[in-house]
Amino acid sequence: MHAAARALVLTRVGVDTDELNACERALSAAGVELQRFALIHILPPADATPARRCLQRLRDYALALPVSPNAVRGAFALLDARWPASCAVGVVGPGSAAAVRAALAAQGAGADAMPALLQAPAQQAESEGLWPLLQAWRPQGWRGARVLLLRGGAGREWLSQRLREAGATVDVVDVYRRVAPAADAATVQRLRRQLAADATWLFSAAEAVRNLLELLRAAGLDAGPALHGHAALATHARIAEAARAAGFGRVAVCAADAPAIEAALRQL
Repeated sequence: MHAAARALVLTRVGVDTDELNACERALSAAGVELQRFALIHILPPADATPARRCLQRLRDYALALPVSPNAVRGAFALLDARWPASCAVGVVGPGSAAAVRAALAAQGAGADAMPALLQAPAQQAESEGLWPLLQAWRPQGWRGARVLLLRGGAGREWLSQRLREAGATVDVVDVYRRVAPAADAATVQRLRRQLAADATWLFSAAEAVRNLLELLRAAGLDAGPALHGHAALATHARIAEAARAAGFGRVAVCAADAPAIEAALRQL
């Protein structure tokens, strides 16, 4: 991999924008130049009342499902009390699991007050991987149980559908919201400069790819020629499909951790 290709464009910006997380620190230490071009902005929910109401009744739920690290942070920001040990937490990826552990630690939760943390296996870090684990964890079945889905707007309904089919009541609330960058003159100019650089784009959401296409249209650029010479890394096969369809010339799938990202960069 030539030196210029060691530049990586980070497209996801969360509430901890000003601080490099552990993955980013590890990539920087490995010599990867990190560049930021936010394609999704994370903001508090437009109306936090439904989420606050459900979070006040966490003891009534057998399980909470934050869909992302931002969902974890958004939920704990709205929570007025400690997370009850009786409400397990189910997550898909390692980032969400780490965010849950950090939030519980910040609350001072001891071992006796720690809720069960159920994480999909690394080789299948998606809803389809989490569902068998949830079934095994609750051998009596999910009929009559209450589940709280914590999200940031519309998303996949696969897991909530499985839970409802199994007899659970699933409540869905927004604990944050995702906003596309404004297609103003300053953003368009930044996009043109970014496209002129030799860097690999990192996508952890197909929505970010769609937002990039909207910015390209606002800039009067044809996505095919604009993206064909660029490479992209995607943290899921579905996101990789969106990146290929957008016009990226080289696309690879990798896990959302520093060693996997660095290895994928070397192979592109």
